[in-house]
Amino acid sequence: MLMPGALGTAESVLGGADGLVGSLATLTTPSVGNSQQKDTTWTKLFVGGLPYHTTDKSLREHFSVFGDIEEAVVITDRQTGKSRGYGFPCITWKQNSHRV
Repeated sequence: MLMPGALGTAESVLGGADGLVGSLATLTTPSVGNSQQKDTTWTKLFVGGLPYHTTDKSLREHFSVFGDIEEAVVITDRQTGKSRGYGFPCITWKQNSHRV
């Protein structure tokens, strides 16, 4: 049985309100530096219902008929390495994403 106060107060665990907010800001604020992330709002597509034998390569090949593919990633289970049934092809041009 867990005794009251065994884990400490919320403030001591979370580091107080300032500590929690500071941690969240660190997680959500993009780092400023040489690497800039590309906006993939219109070019990265969600594809669900994939057969479990789908690979990054087969996903890329399937969507390449619509244009150049920057990357194609099938999401896999960390423990088993098997496909989770969805992925993200990233189309090179915004115009091509509307064709897909």
